Amino acid sequence: MTAQIIPQTKNITQTPNPNDPPRQLSDLVVDYLELLGVEYVFGVPGGHIAPLYEALERSDRRGGMRAILSRQESGAAAMADGYARETGKLGVCCATTGPGATNLITGVASAYSDHIPILAITGQTLLPKFGVGAFQESSPDWLDTARMFDKCTRYNSVITHPKQLEHKLIAALKHAWQSPPGPVHLSVPVDVFRAPAPDAISYPHIRQLLAQPTFADLGAIAKLVQMLENASQQNRKVVLLVGEDCREASEKIIAFAELMGAEIVTTQGGKSCVNPYHPLYKGVFGFAGHQSARQALTDESVALILAVGTTLGQWSTSTWDAALLNEKLVHIHHVNSYFSRSPMAQLHVYGNIETVFAELLTRLKNVATIEESLLTKEGLTEANTREKPPQIEVQKPDDYYSKATPIKPTRLIYEIMQRFPSETRFLIDTGNCMVWAFHYLFLPHPENYRSSVELAAMGWAIGGSVGTALGTPKTPVVCITGDGSFLMNGQEITVAVAEQLPIIFIILNDRSYGMVKQRHRQVVKDGLGFAIPAVDFSLMAQAMGAKGYSIRQPEDFEQLDYEAICNDSGPTVLDVHIDPEELSPLGMF
Repeated sequence: MTAQIIPQTKNITQTPNPNDPPRQLSDLVVDYLELLGVEYVFGVPGGHIAPLYEALERSDRRGGMRAILSRQESGAAAMADGYARETGKLGVCCATTGPGATNLITGVASAYSDHIPILAITGQTLLPKFGVGAFQESSPDWLDTARMFDKCTRYNSVITHPKQLEHKLIAALKHAWQSPPGPVHLSVPVDVFRAPAPDAISYPHIRQLLAQPTFADLGAIAKLVQMLENASQQNRKVVLLVGEDCREASEKIIAFAELMGAEIVTTQGGKSCVNPYHPLYKGVFGFAGHQSARQALTDESVALILAVGTTLGQWSTSTWDAALLNEKLVHIHHVNSYFSRSPMAQLHVYGNIETVFAELLTRLKNVATIEESLLTKEGLTEANTREKPPQIEVQKPDDYYSKATPIKPTRLIYEIMQRFPSETRFLIDTGNCMVWAFHYLFLPHPENYRSSVELAAMGWAIGGSVGTALGTPKTPVVCITGDGSFLMNGQEITVAVAEQLPIIFIILNDRSYGMVKQRHRQVVKDGLGFAIPAVDFSLMAQAMGAKGYSIRQPEDFEQLDYEAICNDSGPTVLDVHIDPEELSPLGMF
């Protein structure tokens, strides 16, 4: 998610209801969000946020945006995250003061780490009662929840006068989309929300105000073109490491790779940017990665490694491995601060990633020593996208077809690749399920693959799948999660029931916190208490109003009607009992 997200407008029929109260500032907030095309606000109500919910109810009656009632505030933030990723619009979540605001923080922090634009609105006690111990007070004079949000938002402010709200809201929206994008937070006292609002908004051209410039360091690009020309003259290779911030630039990055004949590896989040069946793709580097990706980077004929749109954190660098972080590195990013993580690089290229690669393509096509690769001349051959890509070296390829009971996780991943239509969205939760998906799951439409790998909050995908499904109606959404994550956040399935969303929750049930258990066993041999009592998640799903199926052996996959599940008017839980002793491909450890 980059700074190039442009909000989309939506036309709302403004028909005042004579029974409605006079306009309040909460109505003004809703007006701006509707102007940006936002359809939903995700949250849990409470007394101090009640004016916003009342304004949303008025909006819903006239065909505008409406409130989605989550079950816990962190889940609401994850829903807003999923909605923003799917639609390119602003994700909006809200909570009441005190514990409502503190519950929201984990989801907001996750969006901050992943550069997802979200507006978080929290209620606050009455302004005149700041500091005197009002119920659930979290003002700057007491608990100060606003200060808690300070390090996980791009903009954060308490509204201390009604005349501040409109211009602080505009400032927050501007910061949500600037580079780097991310969440913003406004804490609004209940009496400010209820203050009279003007008849019309002051900034009707807000959409144009939020558009971001497409900038690039042309001097650095000129240096990079010369370096690429030198590599071509010496008949040496270029390798691309594609990170999670390359989504909007993926087409131009692939065109560059084809022009240069450059092999491609990705970070874990970068899997959403590159078709794994592309013949130049060599897999994931680092955590849960592939040996073929490491070989591509360490080939002696490699002259340049272009690390693009990656923050170069622990997982994406395989714990700061010199195979990547060396003198061959060129780091390209639209966030200047990440260059502090690559002081060994030959060159830093600062700028909008799509603009950088558009400029590279223009300049390189005029360089006589760089010939078009066969991929560019002949086009790509059609791959069998229901099997493992041939250029990627996975650890145990035969396990895709295993008939063992308990079910091997790799066999489950194979079934997922086989069973769901191409338009399905896949959200990968944090935990052992993430390790198996990073290593074994390959989707021909990478833009439909979503993960949250920076903060890596357990349960993110459960709420995120609800927001995703609301953003793409009647499209199947698959949430791949673990039993631990589901026990933490599985109550959000009832939101999918209420909204009749076709979400398929696939639970890897190994009766433990699996990734923690396996990582601990690598470090020390004596066991700790990571076990979870046996839970029948299919029955739990049915108790919450969803369909539920228990899968204990590979033959059970054949008994499911996947077309009916994908077209159902409600969620389905597949409780898959996997082998708890199967070692996951952690990779870099």
